[in-house]
Parts: sequence; C-alpha cells; structure tokens
Amino acid sequence: MEEIKTTTRHFGIDVLREIDAAIKRLAMYPPEHPAAIKAAEKPFFTLQEMFENTDHVTISQVGDKIIINGDSVKEDLLPERLKEEFQEQNINSLTFLNTLTKEELSKFLSFFVKPLEKSARKRSLIEFISKNEIRSIQFNELRYELVSDDEVVVKAEILEGADLKAQISKIIKENPDLVRDILLNKPVKQESCIEKFGTEVNLDQLTQEIQKQVKHLTDDEVLSLLASGLESTLKKSEGEDKNSVVNEVANLVHKLLQDREKKKLLPQVKKILSGYRILDEKYFDLIFEEKWLKSQAVLDELIALTDELGEKEVDFERFMFLLARVIDSEEPKIRLYAMDKLLSNLDSGNSETRRLSVVALKEILSSLILRKMEVEFVYLKGRLYDKIKDQMLSANVLNDSTELVKIIFSEMIQRKEFEEAKKILCEYNVRLSEEVLYSEEVREVAKDFLKEVSDESTLTILINQLKDLRALQNTRVIEEILECLDKDQVAQKLLEIFTVDHRPTRISSLRVLSKLGQSSIAALGCLLSNINAFGREEETQLLIDEHWYKVRNAIYVLGSIPDPSSVEILVKLNSDPDPRVRLEVIKALEKIGEERSVDALLTFLKDKDEEVRKSAIGSLSVVGDRRCLKSLIDHFHRNRKDKISALTAIGKIGGEEAMGFLLELLSKENSGVKDLSRRQKEEIKITALNILGKIGSTSSPQTTTPNLAEEIEKFISQKKRRIRVLLTKDPLTEAAEQTLKMIKSRTQLKY
Repeated sequence: MEEIKTTTRHFGIDVLREIDAAIKRLAMYPPEHPAAIKAAEKPFFTLQEMFENTDHVTISQVGDKIIINGDSVKEDLLPERLKEEFQEQNINSLTFLNTLTKEELSKFLSFFVKPLEKSARKRSLIEFISKNEIRSIQFNELRYELVSDDEVVVKAEILEGADLKAQISKIIKENPDLVRDILLNKPVKQESCIEKFGTEVNLDQLTQEIQKQVKHLTDDEVLSLLASGLESTLKKSEGEDKNSVVNEVANLVHKLLQDREKKKLLPQVKKILSGYRILDEKYFDLIFEEKWLKSQAVLDELIALTDELGEKEVDFERFMFLLARVIDSEEPKIRLYAMDKLLSNLDSGNSETRRLSVVALKEILSSLILRKMEVEFVYLKGRLYDKIKDQMLSANVLNDSTELVKIIFSEMIQRKEFEEAKKILCEYNVRLSEEVLYSEEVREVAKDFLKEVSDESTLTILINQLKDLRALQNTRVIEEILECLDKDQVAQKLLEIFTVDHRPTRISSLRVLSKLGQSSIAALGCLLSNINAFGREEETQLLIDEHWYKVRNAIYVLGSIPDPSSVEILVKLNSDPDPRVRLEVIKALEKIGEERSVDALLTFLKDKDEEVRKSAIGSLSVVGDRRCLKSLIDHFHRNRKDKISALTAIGKIGGEEAMGFLLELLSKENSGVKDLSRRQKEEIKITALNILGKIGSTSSPQTTTPNLAEEIEKFISQKKRRIRVLLTKDPLTEAAEQTLKMIKSRTQLKY
C-alpha cells in the first residue's frame, strides 16, 4: 500500500509539471503545429498510468499545499493560471476521470494558453468546460483536508458506521426522495449523496439502515413519509407516462405498508392518495389484502390480460401494476410463469402484442438486474438465447427479441461473462454471413444490433481487459468478441492501444486489426494521411519514437490485409523522408504479394537509399512475378551498386527471359558489364553461372532450355582456348564446369 501511495505521489508531481510545460508549449506554437499537437501527450499518458490504480485523479489546493488523490505534494507545482481559477471561481478541486480522452485534455489546456488581456472579459474555466462538453473533467467532486501536526493528508471520512446510524432519522425526514428510491430498489448515485451530505456515504450501509429504520417508524411517521415521497415522486415524474407514475406510487405504498396493519391505515392512506388523485380504487385490494400471497388471483388476472395484449383494449396501467406485484412476489414459480407467458407473445403475428410484451419484459429485466434476482435473470437469458438461435426467425420477431437481448448482452459484458456474450454475437454475425441467404430486413436487424452494442461502455470494458495483466486468460475470447462487434468502431478503439508498451496487449490489438479488413484500412489510412504532421527529429527527419511506432504498426497491419486499398495507402509512403518507413512499406507489400504490390515495389528501385533499393529487389524476387523482369534487367544495366542483388533476383524469378539474359552475360560483352573492371565482370559472370546451375538442376528437364548445356560447354571451350587458362587456375572456368555438372546430373535423372 505504501508503495502505491509513493507511486501516486510521484506520478502526481509528474503530471503537474507536464501540465505546466504543456501550457507553456501551447503558448509558443500555433494550434496546428506538431509541437502544439504533441503538448497534451505527456500529461495524458501520465494520467493514464495513474488510472491503472484509480478511476479518477483529483487535484486540490488546501492552504499552501497541493493535494493529489489524498497525497500531499510539497512542491508548489500548480500552474499559475490554474491556481487563479481555483481562487477566483472558488474551486475546491479539479478531477480527471478515467474516461478522459486526449482531445478533452487538449481543449482543457488550451484555456490557459495566454494570459487574459486586461481589456478582455474574463472567462470562467467552469463555463469553458461546460461549453466545450468536456465531460471527463469535473469540479468540487471530492474534498480533502489537512489534519494533525505533521499535516498528514487524508480524504474526508466516508459517512458510515455509528455516524451514519445516528443520522439516519434526519436523512429519512429531510430526504424522502432518497428514501423512495431506496425502497423501490432504484440505484443511488454517490454523486447525489456527496451533494446532499457534503461527503461520500457508504451506500450499502445507507440502504440497509434506511430499510431497517422504516420498519420501526410510527404509523404517523410512515404516513408523513408517504405524503412526502408522493410529492417528490410526482414532482420528479412531471411529463412522464402516467402508467409508470401510477405503478411507482403503488410500489411505494406497498413497500411502506407491507409490515403494518393495513386496514387500520386504509382511511388515512386513501385520504392522502385521493388528495393527489393518482391511484384508482381498484388497486387497493392488491395493496392491502395481498391476495397474491394467498392465492393465484393476481397471477390469473395478469395472465388473462397478457392473452389480450394487442388483441383487445387492455388497461395497460393495471397490467403493469399487476406485473410489478407478481415480480415482487416471493414465489419464483409465479415470476417464471408470467415471464414464460410474455415470452410466448414474442412469436405473435400481431405487432402490438409483441411491442407491449417487449415493454413488459424490459421492465422485468431491469428489475431482475437491479435486485440481483439471479435465478430469474439466468432463466430469461437462456430463453432469449434459444429464441435468437432459431435461424428461421422472421425479421419482425428477431427485431423485437433483440430489444431484450441488448439489455442481456450489456449486463453480460458488465459481469465479464465473455464466453456467453460471444455466443450471442455469433448468432448475429451468422446473419451477416454471405454463406447463408437471409432477407435484407434480417441483415439490417443484425447490423443495427452489432452497431448499438459496440458502444463506448462495452469497448472500454473489453479494451481494459486486454490491458489487465491479471486477465490474460481472457485474451482469446476478448479478441473474438472484438472481431464480432461493429468493425468500424472496434478499429477506431484499437488505435488507442496498438502501440502500448505491454506486448500482449499490443499483439492482441494488431491481431484483431489485421482481421477487420476494410474497417482497419479506413482507420489506418486516416492515421497515415497525417504522417507529415507527425513529430520528427530536425536533422535526420526520422520520426520520433512515439509516432514511429504508430506508423510501423499501421504499416504492419495494412500488410496483413491483402486488398488493393492497402496498397494504395502504402504506395503513398514511398517518398517518406524516414527510410525506416520505406523499408516497412516494402515488407508489407511483399506480404500482400499481388499485382499492384509489384508495381508499387518497382517504384522503390529509384530510391536514394541503397538498403531500401536492395530490400525492394529482394521482395520482388520473393513475390516472383515475371512481369518485373524487364524492370530488374534495366535496373541491372543502370545501377552499378545493385548489380549482384538485381542479378540474384532475376535468377530467383527465373523463366526463359531470365535465362536468356543470364546466358547473354556469358556470350558477349553485355552493355551492363562492359564498363566494369575485370574483377567485377568476373564476379558477375560467376554469379550468373551459379544461378544457371541452380536453374538447370532444379527445373524439370522439360522446362529447361534445351541448349543450356551446349551454351555452357561452348563457354568453357572458348575459355580453355586461351593460353592464360593453361598456365593458371581460372575461377570462371571452374564455375562453368561446376554449372555444367549440375545441369547434366539433372538431365541424367530423366533417364
């Protein structure tokens, strides 16, 4: 724990220094300048490292101290302009959330670029944040204070334990809306508690204590709480559907009175309710007599109404009220029976029946998730999965069922039930497959589902799993899920992590990007279109490391997608001033290996860098397209430095044209060698002979030029006529004899 605190303090100092440096840099350059664009990167990446241990980073100023997530930073590093905003706007704290994007941080820093002119109207940082819709930077969310003589910094205590118990009565009286939400199992947000109580609250304990103390209130206190709760419910529900408001009021009455003598309280409750004109007389038997605990009366009436949904005019307000009573029942069988009946309605040919049933099932799902009713949730999840597995399902039924599956899928991702989430995605991906014929309407339902569930929340959870060193066992299934989601959105999200230091995460992102086809091509094409704006070293024009890794990995992925679009993007980089970029492009084009790649590779024969040229020549030989032979032969004649490389490539590609060229080098003074020294000529001819030997020994006898052996014999004969050969050992003659031996050994195998 001490180590984490030390690390947090260290990062906190770094981030303050980097924010200050970024503001100064922004003031020196225009917004579009690479240096200005880069300004926010260092503080952004430091914040990202801090987010690995926390979901927020809060900067406060208490006296002359700077507080970062509860840790005191002794150095006075708070940027001057930010310090002014703290004082002038009465800001207690500034919080960066872990959803922070680089664009949001850049906008935030731009506020401080220049000192405000005296004549100009002063801007408020808070107004600036709101106007620019920067949602991941907040103010006054957390407070810190200094305590003790040595000024140890602590976070303000969470209201809990005995302190919370002591304040529950006051909380119940002063916050009927909060009590109402807790009794109705609605989620209570920490932010609203901080706003009400001035500090954080132990929400679990708050919920338990309020539920416990409500049971011990006097009848008069309960009636008073009911009236206050109704007032806050109606005020909060203005403009909402009347049915949902009525059902909520009925639920509130039921929750408040469930352990009391209801008949005794009936007159007062009726009086309160009639004053608000909100609850019909017909609901009171269900509230006070609780027939569903004694018989199937409620269930019977609910099922009768379920049968009539869409077919007849149904009191949907009463239907939803009864449904809530059934789901609230302590009998699981009753809940499952009602769910089964509604699920069967999804197969109805009546669109209104399906629509109303979906509305009801959504309400059930939300309640099951909120109240953690696991048995029913698993049951409903299984039934819906079985339904979408039916490949004969019509577009209408699939569409209505999908409305519910979206909720199920989102919950699975939140729970990290990745294998089951993948099964659902596979069912929708099958409907987009070209191997099976589906109607266009069915395909549209599948496409819309995948697009909607590929939201920021889902992708963030999946990406964080790839980054989590403790979750490496999930890597395979996470990759498969990402491949199944909306490819455009996934490709954009993966660009955020495809150059991270953590190798398994980086490899996973590259692997998935390589499988996303056109979506990856589009995303990477957009990235590489801005390569001229990337940071480079001034003298060498080499890309700085951060940008080089982006470009290198982008090129690698494009090389893994054999598509003409990939080649079009890559060929635009053939004149990049960084030779490493050009070399990576050559490797990528070699991997693609199509006709367009050959044309693109040939452009590198004119490169000024010898390593780049030779790399392109080598890649052309690997691709082996004989259309490039003429260009390679021309290059052999023109370029003195690349002759051996070009010659080797020509021989490797082979064919009659290559063989004719190689023989020509032996038979007469070729224009490509006549100006060379004797030693260079000899080296080239020996290389040509070695290549011819390999061609003659590895090719089938039928495809070898018939007179190849004769030509070599003729060459040897001419060499031996010279007196010099009689006096000294000639390496050229030896090479020719070895070549002839190899060719003849292949010819003998024929027989």
